[in-house]
Amino acid sequence: MNWYDLISPLYDLGATGSGGPRREAVAELRLQRDDIVLDIACGTGLNFPYIEAGIGPEGLLIGLDFSVGMLAKARRKVERRGWANVRLIQADARTLAEELLREQAGVDRIDKVLCTLGFTVVPDWEAVFERSCALLKPSGRYAIMDWYVKERSPFSWFLNSISQGDVSRRTWHLLEENTEDYGHQTFIGGNVFVAAGTVPGAAL
Repeated sequence: MNWYDLISPLYDLGATGSGGPRREAVAELRLQRDDIVLDIACGTGLNFPYIEAGIGPEGLLIGLDFSVGMLAKARRKVERRGWANVRLIQADARTLAEELLREQAGVDRIDKVLCTLGFTVVPDWEAVFERSCALLKPSGRYAIMDWYVKERSPFSWFLNSISQGDVSRRTWHLLEENTEDYGHQTFIGGNVFVAAGTVPGAAL
């Protein structure tokens, strides 16, 4: 059992302060009613209500996570809310590809990508970013919400311990380099950022 399987029963309690940045990240996707959205490292589905409000029943929400425990909580939320347009995929994000989306969700291209509190945790996050960009339709939107704590401190040590990640990663820089209208905001004393942009033309 991995770390996130162990903490999944209590994860939502620890994430209660992330609602504002999550809402902002979803808002930056500029959702349309029939969009296909990929939520990378979707966890327990905390982003799902905001995404569903934007895409409606006409759209499709694909939630991908490695943790069976986190996805089990997400699935219960989906069933409780009666969202028929959600597909949950248990997989390593490094395996993202057209074939995976086609087999698990019936699509091979997506309109929008969201990753919240994921790139500080997932291994080879740069490769995951590139793979997910390659799945975007031309001029697709991409949004990231994550921690960034530059200086080593007891606070950064705590975050790294509880997330099993690295909050010193500058996980916005590839998005900044590869989008036309990049935007960046900070929250929670500058320790959380929301970054978003449009990937121009053909996918990376």
